[in-house]
Amino acid sequence: MIPIRQDNTKEAGTTGTPWRRTGATVLTLIFCLGLVSGMALLVLRELDDLSQANSDNLQWSLAQADVEFLRFQLELERARDDPTRLDQVRRRFDIFYSRMTTLERGTVFERLRADPTFDHPRTHLRSFLDSTVPLIDGSDVALFDALPQLARDTRHIADDVRTFSLSGLSAFAQISDERRQHLVQTLLMMAVVLAVLLAGLALLTVSFFRLAKLSQTRAREVQRTAGRLRTIIETALDAIVVTDAEGRIREFNPAARRIFGYTREEARHRSAIDLLFPSDLAESLRDGPLRFLDSARAPEAHEKQIEITAVDRFGRRFPAEISIDLAEDDSGRLFVAYIRDISRRKAAEEGLTVARDRALAGERAKAEFLAVMSHEMRTPLNGLLGSMQLMRDHRLDQRQSELLDRMQSSGRLLLGLVNDVLDLAKFEAGKMRPESRPFSLTRLLDGVVETMAPLAAQNHDRLSWRWVGPPQDAAEGDARRLRQVLLNLAGNAVKFTQGGTVEIEAELLRDGHAVEFRVIDSGIGIAEADLERIFSDFETLDSSYARQAGGTGLGLGIARRLTEMMGGEIGAESEPGEGSLFWLRVPLDPSTEPLPARAVRSTPRPELAPLDLLVVEDNEINRFVAREMLEADGHRVTEASDGRAGVEWAEAQHFDAILMDISMPVMDGTQATQRIRAGSGPCARVPIIAVTAHALPEELARFREAGMTDSISKPIDRAELTEALARVASGELPAAPVVTIRPAPTDPLIDTDQLSTLWAGLGAEASAHLMQSFLAELDEAIPALAATPPDRPDLGPLAHKCAGSCATFGAVALRRALGQVELATKQGTPVAPADLAALNDLWARSRLALEAWHRAA
Repeated sequence: MIPIRQDNTKEAGTTGTPWRRTGATVLTLIFCLGLVSGMALLVLRELDDLSQANSDNLQWSLAQADVEFLRFQLELERARDDPTRLDQVRRRFDIFYSRMTTLERGTVFERLRADPTFDHPRTHLRSFLDSTVPLIDGSDVALFDALPQLARDTRHIADDVRTFSLSGLSAFAQISDERRQHLVQTLLMMAVVLAVLLAGLALLTVSFFRLAKLSQTRAREVQRTAGRLRTIIETALDAIVVTDAEGRIREFNPAARRIFGYTREEARHRSAIDLLFPSDLAESLRDGPLRFLDSARAPEAHEKQIEITAVDRFGRRFPAEISIDLAEDDSGRLFVAYIRDISRRKAAEEGLTVARDRALAGERAKAEFLAVMSHEMRTPLNGLLGSMQLMRDHRLDQRQSELLDRMQSSGRLLLGLVNDVLDLAKFEAGKMRPESRPFSLTRLLDGVVETMAPLAAQNHDRLSWRWVGPPQDAAEGDARRLRQVLLNLAGNAVKFTQGGTVEIEAELLRDGHAVEFRVIDSGIGIAEADLERIFSDFETLDSSYARQAGGTGLGLGIARRLTEMMGGEIGAESEPGEGSLFWLRVPLDPSTEPLPARAVRSTPRPELAPLDLLVVEDNEINRFVAREMLEADGHRVTEASDGRAGVEWAEAQHFDAILMDISMPVMDGTQATQRIRAGSGPCARVPIIAVTAHALPEELARFREAGMTDSISKPIDRAELTEALARVASGELPAAPVVTIRPAPTDPLIDTDQLSTLWAGLGAEASAHLMQSFLAELDEAIPALAATPPDRPDLGPLAHKCAGSCATFGAVALRRALGQVELATKQGTPVAPADLAALNDLWARSRLALEAWHRAA
């Protein structure tokens, strides 16, 4: 059996009392046996004393003493008449002397020596005997001559002899009575003790009987428990291996035989480490996770469960999970190990990891797609909205002006949808962070009402805002995101209200450290079941008016995300037909810093002195719109189609300001600004205005670090552009910083992330076919492109086709080189033959990198 530790506290408490009772009974019986044995010895001694009294009977001795004294007297009388009887006299004296000495020394008379009635005659007799001894031992003549005197002396002590005998008989009778009484008491005590002994034996018999029944019950329980444990061990899915303190296998259950392929007889008495684990890992196991086996100590908490590589008898390695602990039995210390084959779990974990990576790749692809698409959609919108602003410079009749208003309204609506998609992509990518700067709540709410006023007027709604309770103008927080949320809520309220009221309330909470905004409308209302659903992405209510109003359903979802990002809460209360109340609670601390002055746009636009401006923009439509706006205001414009061309113009000619796009091929706006600031050209210190679309705060900070002095957003608003140029003309912009250029990192040959995303979900056969097709395509196209004359008309399209394939397969460096070739052909710049020839070497190195990555993947 495999020893398994169990908690037997209850059983021990149940069986402990009978055992203690039995032990006490046994000790009592032992004591009684000892007592009986002592009493038996006492009785034996009494009997022995009585036996000695028979051999030396006191009564007989006393009677004989009296008789022997009379015989001695008689012999004295006879010897006086017959001297030949002197020897008889001596003999009778010796016999009498011996009797008296025996009586004096007897234990019976020890208690009588203190009695004067007994001791006085004894003393006379002892004096007579002592005085007569010399005569008896003397000569016959002396003895014969003393016979008359001895006869007289014997007559004088005859009464003493009689008194001595009677005292002895009386003492004997008393002593006999005492002995009989003592013997009776002893026998009675023995009887009592024997009765107790018999009772104890009976109790012990009963106790032993109960213990026998309990032992039988326990034996049956142990058998049942052993049977259950045996069944558990036999049917366990995990291998159960028991080893001794030296690590030799003692037990090997069927699961272990199934997992490792050894029979029980083959596994027993062999080293578990050497048998069950790879030989190349044996030493590292002994020195590492299984080091407690060498010292035969109990494993610590972190050592009891480990994951390790095991091996079966056929050499198959598999990941295993081991749970091990120390146990003890009569034979000493044992280690009990549960070993589980976790190959399937590991495979499942790897599958989950792959699935997670695919999901993350899909999310990244979605975010990148949304970002790219929003940027791509905004590019033509910039052209549309800019062209519409330019049309305002021309004479329009009323009908044309109305149509233009509708076009601009639709364009701004479409731009708002694109911005919503971009906000969602940025939020999902984790690139959106809250800002904290002082602002005016009053101005913010005024701006919200002013912005939504045209739409409210179109729906015949009354739109206003007010403070509830004490007002607080200066606050610290993310004004831009708060304005966006309030615009979404107010726009949603105006959109679903016709001929009613929309009111925005603001109320201070938490002693002025938070503000609650409530947007209350009298519109169509929302069913209770839809209140949570409206804050989901791409969710619109299924009503005729909702469908009429339209929308992507992103506004409230983005509002919820922005609110949570600012640490606030958002919710809604509504009933169908009774209007709606959207509330927004945002933590805003009071601001002690002076608020920035309200920007007031002059109407008409301020007249500016003509400026020499450099517009760096890769999109032709955006360049056209910017040039037309600037030239309409009398400025002189020079165009550059990428960052490198902008640097070349800035180093060759002085401009009053540079309008710098951010995202461009060949060299982006940040790198171009750094090069301009680091150089010594005529534009090293002139203002550079960043033209960007929906830049994040950290990106604006990066633009300033690169050396840009101001920024305007896309699509270009004519009034905002005029104000920026007015700041340039008035010298309000800070001095351009001196920037040390940081060399751009060299593009890697391949983008492994792009390849991993492309390969996710493809099988080995499909990926190999796809890679071979790409390699074969580029093996033919790149040498042909490198050998193409620089002035060939289709050089650009050929480079564009190859660049697209390179972008898909992550050939970053080659794609960048092909992009430069394509851009040069579009700009009409001659392509150097050396640049085309270099494509062969670049493709060869990229090909090797791709093949190496594919083999490793």
